[in-house]
Amino acid sequence: MVHKIIWSDLAIKTYVSNIEYLEKEWSDKEIRNFIKVVQRKLLLLSMQPRAGVITSKRKNLRKTILNKRIILIYRYKPLKKEIELVRFFNTHQHPLY
Repeated sequence: MVHKIIWSDLAIKTYVSNIEYLEKEWSDKEIRNFIKVVQRKLLLLSMQPRAGVITSKRKNLRKTILNKRIILIYRYKPLKKEIELVRFFNTHQHPLY
């Protein structure tokens, strides 16, 4: 069963922010690869929403690693059959995480 992917305002903002950050630090090829990784991960999550690890901070929040520095935090809503993308967290920009 495929679950609907919902982008929160914060997810959009942090995704764009990460792309802008990557434009400064990475090559265009690496940025395209990152975008493909995100697309593949979202496809996987839409089919297997429990693939991410449950976070200890809030109920129903899960996280999954996109690369060595960026973590996707999302909320799984099984009754609505939705996955809400909460935030793309860059550990390099926020090392206290």
